[in-house]
Amino acid sequence: MKSAGIVITNSAELFHGGNLPMIKEIEAAGYDLTETRIFRKDNEGVYLGVKACLEWADNVFVVLCGYAAEVVAEGLQRALGGKFMRGSVGGAGMLEIGEKTLFLLPTQESAYLQEVCFPYLEKKHGRRVGSLVFRAVGADEQKILQLVKKAEQYADGRANIRREHAFGEDVIRVFYDERTPRMLTDDLVRYFAEQLADNLYALEETTLEKQLVDLLKLRRKRLCVAVSFTGGGIAAKIVSVSGASEVYIEGLNTYADFSKMQRLGVSEFTLRSQGAVSEQTAYEMAAGLLQQGNCDVSIATTGLAGPKDDGSGLPIGTCYIAVGVEQNVYVYPYRLEGDRETITQTAIRYALFLACKHLKNL
Repeated sequence: MKSAGIVITNSAELFHGGNLPMIKEIEAAGYDLTETRIFRKDNEGVYLGVKACLEWADNVFVVLCGYAAEVVAEGLQRALGGKFMRGSVGGAGMLEIGEKTLFLLPTQESAYLQEVCFPYLEKKHGRRVGSLVFRAVGADEQKILQLVKKAEQYADGRANIRREHAFGEDVIRVFYDERTPRMLTDDLVRYFAEQLADNLYALEETTLEKQLVDLLKLRRKRLCVAVSFTGGGIAAKIVSVSGASEVYIEGLNTYADFSKMQRLGVSEFTLRSQGAVSEQTAYEMAAGLLQQGNCDVSIATTGLAGPKDDGSGLPIGTCYIAVGVEQNVYVYPYRLEGDRETITQTAIRYALFLACKHLKNL
């Protein structure tokens, strides 16, 4: 059984890094999307893309974000023939084309996906499917590749293993069905959990920011953030989580040196002697938040994202991430690679991951 995904969106930012809940929901149910294509307009290219996927895939999931389902459905009918069946009020539906099936899914139709599409597929293919997920940050590239290769050799075709990588974060998914031995899936869980122990943050479909907010609630802690080169990226991630207001107090974008001094208490001596991008500066930024007494946990970042250096002689990609927890501050130095966006986005994920790691250890 082969499956493909088609995403039609009018938002260039929503799918940055491939993080679309509906797609993740499909994969979490055990349907391995061998290919996912993203289109930003409803045009003939979309229908050609769907046709191309139907040539090799048994099932094609068309996810809509920002487009009327009725309009897309009419276009698909003209391009492919047939009629949609078992439609919902929200515009979701299924189109059978010979032995192939196309699912039209507006992003708000999660219930339709769970209650109609998955039972239909189970009956169609005569078997249940499932998946495992391992989410890690900062793991060595070669180590990850070797782990996946060994796991594939061990699975020997009885399960499909897929790795996704973006901005320092790895997601490994294992897809299986009811014919896969339980001992095999149990062994794979132990294998990845043990080998990725220092970098693993979740064995479920979640995000770093959701994990952080959940841990803050569980530990009854409040968080403040002070950043420099990462801009408002960390805050944006946190506030995207429902209920973040219960644990998130404030975020300061202290880009200039005088802002670090006035708002966080970073000493002028530190800035002059060690520079804005230094371990001591990151330490004082995180400590300054804790000393104000408004939070129990703090995150601070300072670094060089490029493309030009700041005249300090430090290489582009140098950064320091500090996490303060209950009067203790821990600073982590990194030398990140890539363009400005890659460095920034990677640092954001590292910062969220490190905060989660310290909260888990409380």
